[in-house]
Amino acid sequence: MRHALPNMTPFAPFDGLPALNKVDQAMMRRLGELADRRGWTVEQLIHEALEQWVAKCETERELEMKIIRFPKR
Repeated sequence: MRHALPNMTPFAPFDGLPALNKVDQAMMRRLGELADRRGWTVEQLIHEALEQWVAKCETERELEMKIIRFPKR
């Protein structure tokens, strides 16, 4: 597997689980168990995580734009 570019971070949608670029059979089992607990499919679970991650990134970007930078002396 190739290494990610230095300006890219792996997508890790769930606390305590590795990034999705490292999905293996054990990870799929864990995702399946989590999806079963919520009554969803793995696809729905990943989709929901992506939506939450995108919303978080947009919020952080908006916050960064609201910060007023004062000139340094």
